[in-house]
Amino acid sequence: MANRPSDIDLDIVGDHGSPVARDGHETLLPSIARSALSTKSVVAHQVRLDPSGFADISETPDDDPRPAGARSGDVIGDRYIVEGQLGRGGMGRVLRVRHSALGKVFACKLIRTTIATHPKIREMFYREARLASALTHDNICSIVDFGQDDTFGLFMVMELLEGQTVHAKLRQAGKLSPKVACDILWQVADAVRFIHSRAILHGDIKSENIFLVKTATQRRLVKLLDFGLARPDLGRIEGIDGTPEYLAPERQDGAPTSQASDIYALGIVLFELLTGRVPFTGDLADVLLHHKLTAVPAPSNHVSEPLDERADELVARATAKDPAKRHPDVQSFMYELRALMGMLGMDQSQRRRAFSHDGARERRDLDHRVKAAAEVFGAVPLPMASCDPTGRVRAANPAFLEFLGAAGDAAGLELRDSALPDVYPALFDDLDEVATSRRPLKRIIYLHEGGERTIEAAILLSAAPTAAEVTAGEVHLVIHPLRAVSS
Repeated sequence: MANRPSDIDLDIVGDHGSPVARDGHETLLPSIARSALSTKSVVAHQVRLDPSGFADISETPDDDPRPAGARSGDVIGDRYIVEGQLGRGGMGRVLRVRHSALGKVFACKLIRTTIATHPKIREMFYREARLASALTHDNICSIVDFGQDDTFGLFMVMELLEGQTVHAKLRQAGKLSPKVACDILWQVADAVRFIHSRAILHGDIKSENIFLVKTATQRRLVKLLDFGLARPDLGRIEGIDGTPEYLAPERQDGAPTSQASDIYALGIVLFELLTGRVPFTGDLADVLLHHKLTAVPAPSNHVSEPLDERADELVARATAKDPAKRHPDVQSFMYELRALMGMLGMDQSQRRRAFSHDGARERRDLDHRVKAAAEVFGAVPLPMASCDPTGRVRAANPAFLEFLGAAGDAAGLELRDSALPDVYPALFDDLDEVATSRRPLKRIIYLHEGGERTIEAAILLSAAPTAAEVTAGEVHLVIHPLRAVSS
């Protein structure tokens, strides 16, 4: 909670669009004008862990007065026209939608209103949307928009992928050839390496979350899906989440998701690609016990064709029971995978972006752009922030935190816990209006700092662009001191 300064008084005298005159002074402000599958197995596992906390997610009966799920022709978020269904999972459905203005087709993950109000569901959904929308990588499904529809619930819009999951491919074809398995795993590992470099963990790497994209060329393109369990801030301790067949043993003891547990899952996926099955199956308790006590078998013992011993060594190290004995990072895992691919005679000249000069330069340029934007935002002396219509802050610069008298990280700050609503009673009405109408709103306020000093300032609220990767659906807020006036 922010400190509540008592020496600030705020008078609101502005309107929605015109310059505001006071004592003959006119204030002029510039006008501001991923197909993916849902987290079925994840949710099913969570239901087992906390069965009393989830609402019924079955289809709405005909005699139920609640609105039915979105059908063809319905419009989600005032802009996405439903064209059909792509898939179904424990949290809802994935729909094919078309943007009403752009005419472009997307996939839309929809969580119905019946369960969207559950805190755990909402947390998982928004965490996935915000984390994934901030990531740009060839092997990560792009998130282009997300928000909440009053009728149909939470929605997340992503690039439409044509193809199938690795899980479906294995069910059809059985095991994959070592070359194909290595090529798929390399792309997945590169995506994981990328998110780890940004202090993000996935937490649910499995064949159902690896998508084989059908492309016009012969190039095999892999996309990593579903960041519903991804977590920012390495080392954060939360409840046990994940899919049992890929869950690292230390996670059963309450250890947080880590780079080591993601590497463990990569090892399980490699075993599955090479053999056509996960190493441990059966009842939940048996699967977890095997992961805790039984070494993952060597893949070569489960295939009839000869398999390079480096594949067995790679799986064994990645799935070591002791996290300290696994690869120290995904880059090291990829180094050993590259050695295996070399022994298989695979051409690595163009696909090894993580080790190539051009790939390194591309990532360095992207890092510099991201860092530059953060530095500019942080250094601007005007208080600036982005928040949702309820006043929950996603990001704020130091000047905004100082203005509120708040300390620490802005993430999770609630404006209702600060002194701002006390002196700006219309704040939440204004936030809601801007988010709904998407028109900027300007206010002129007067800050009484104590004594006879009064500061005239402008507050500008504007809706984030609908195409914004991270802040879509939120309101950007800027406070601009204009001049000192006498009391």
